[in-house]
Amino acid sequence: MFAFAVTTGENAMAVARMLRFAFSALAAMAAAPALAAVDRVFWNGFEAPISATTDQWTWVDFPDSQCGDGSATGIGINPSTLSNRLMIFLEGGGACWDEFRCFTSPLPFAEHFDGYGATQFAQDVADTGGLAQPGGFFDRSEATNPFKDYSFVFVPYCTGDIFAGSNVVDFGSGHVAHFVGYRNMDLFLRRLAATFRSPGRVVIAGSSAGGLGAAYNWWQAQNAFPSTNVYMIDDSGTPMPEDVLPQPNTTELTQRANWNIAATLPPGCTACETAFDVFFGFYASALPDDRGALLSFNPDTVLPLFYGISGSAFSTGLAEVEAQQFDPSSHLRYWQTNSAGHVLWTHPTSTVSGTTVRDFITKMVSDDANWVSIKP
Repeated sequence: MFAFAVTTGENAMAVARMLRFAFSALAAMAAAPALAAVDRVFWNGFEAPISATTDQWTWVDFPDSQCGDGSATGIGINPSTLSNRLMIFLEGGGACWDEFRCFTSPLPFAEHFDGYGATQFAQDVADTGGLAQPGGFFDRSEATNPFKDYSFVFVPYCTGDIFAGSNVVDFGSGHVAHFVGYRNMDLFLRRLAATFRSPGRVVIAGSSAGGLGAAYNWWQAQNAFPSTNVYMIDDSGTPMPEDVLPQPNTTELTQRANWNIAATLPPGCTACETAFDVFFGFYASALPDDRGALLSFNPDTVLPLFYGISGSAFSTGLAEVEAQQFDPSSHLRYWQTNSAGHVLWTHPTSTVSGTTVRDFITKMVSDDANWVSIKP
């Protein structure tokens, strides 16, 4: 069990932080009582902490969680004794929202929709292009890795709903989809908050669908750790503004309905009911003590297919998100390269204007005052 203590000064800061977040949550709930956040006062006391060996990956089953096919899943955890900071990484892998894309298409629109457990996790632990990547963000032996001393959590993606869903849909013909990624995250965060009781910092990050999921679950993660700064990194999961998306946007309407997005929106974000890109502007106001980052290729080679738009439309939307959601904020920044590709998390040495992805993230999580947006 890992219950970390904080110093007297940190305790004072934590109390102040918790009070600010509590008042912010109360204001948000007053603005949107139907979407009130869960009361966390006695929340962690009823959760069993996770026990795991330090400095190695351990699979943890969550019998109450579900993949898209209804089978149980879990998380991977790699605790550290070198720091009381925690990094939670959300896996990517496509999306699905109807019977064809989730069940009958010959193409895998969503990774692991048919299940993810200890066997698949063992493969990911050995993947030198992912969790075992030399010099990557999970490599404790990499001296320049800003997360080398953090405890790691790996959240697999097996619900097809960008970690935003809370719904079970029966499509008929024996096909029942469990779009419960957001509900799973609630289960995971409960145990993690009970395990890491006083983290000095929490970072929630993800790539592609996991990047969208990290952004979507930023409020939920902050709610789980109310006395701690929770920073967010969205890698290659840029939500597009409505003006560049196809109209009428029947795809998004289907996603919102089948994933039951109305039940998982952060309280108080009324604009989020009709647009996803406005999450960033909402967070800039709702989480003023936290930092958020967006990593993006320009153009991205995968997201336009997801949104049903051209590469040039994606570039237009990306510029709009940066200018309208990020540039006005004092604590939201982006790193963008003007080359085609998808997922930058596994390319920490990619460089733009003399700044690598690793440099950018290091300045972010070390609270460097010179942390700025980077683009060609």
